[in-house]
Amino acid sequence: MIPPPHVQELLDGFLDEVDRRFPGELTGLFLHGSIVWGELFLGSDVDFVAVWEQLPTGDRLAALAEAHARVAERFATPTFDGFHCTAADLAASPTGTGTRPVFQQGAFDEQGTLDINLVTWHELALGPVVVRGRVPPIHTDLDELLAFTRANLDTYWRGIAEQTAGGAGVEEIGRSDEAVAWIALGAPRLHHLLRTHALTSKSGAGRYVIERLDARWSPIAEEALRVRERPGTESLYDDPVRRGQDTHDLLTWIVEDGTRGRP
Repeated sequence: MIPPPHVQELLDGFLDEVDRRFPGELTGLFLHGSIVWGELFLGSDVDFVAVWEQLPTGDRLAALAEAHARVAERFATPTFDGFHCTAADLAASPTGTGTRPVFQQGAFDEQGTLDINLVTWHELALGPVVVRGRVPPIHTDLDELLAFTRANLDTYWRGIAEQTAGGAGVEEIGRSDEAVAWIALGAPRLHHLLRTHALTSKSGAGRYVIERLDARWSPIAEEALRVRERPGTESLYDDPVRRGQDTHDLLTWIVEDGTRGRP
């Protein structure tokens, strides 16, 4: 996929800032996430993985942080989030990678963990948008990915379900477009992977709920797709509490069904 002009301008700006400070050192720049799936909607992030011969360390990290800050000043949107690593990192399981320099939501973290996980590695192996360089060998292991996904449902997403249970939590979800789309599309992505052994996008997860799961979940999946793909259009719900309850109920079902341990 060729990035749209406004994204290409951002990418060119980033490479210019980095190359000026680190000539010849950044050997690869790859995009994953929404743009790869053809789903760069209004508000979508541009997710990157930057590959170096040797990662900047010490005082040189300040120069990398400055490069990101300059790009963020010039390009307020889309958000440019990702991490810096080496080819050797990508050739091994991310479970042993530890922290790496990360830029997320306008902030630079010298010891971040954003997207350093098996899902990202598998997305890169499927084929990223190549901005610079050649994709190096990528570690993949389906059994490892499925175990990671099940554990993520059983810990992170189960925690979200527990935190948002009850009247106040449900209403808070229902009044937030962002929360509805994040939960009703995010958790089903994991369920899809566990049941089909294939990755999908956020919108793909919404269609999976509508086409493959019980019809009771279709209204909230349709609503989440509306928020993601047609922001600003009229909600399919006239009651935020019911919208929040449907979102919470779908999440609870996804967590319970997805952690039963079926192959």
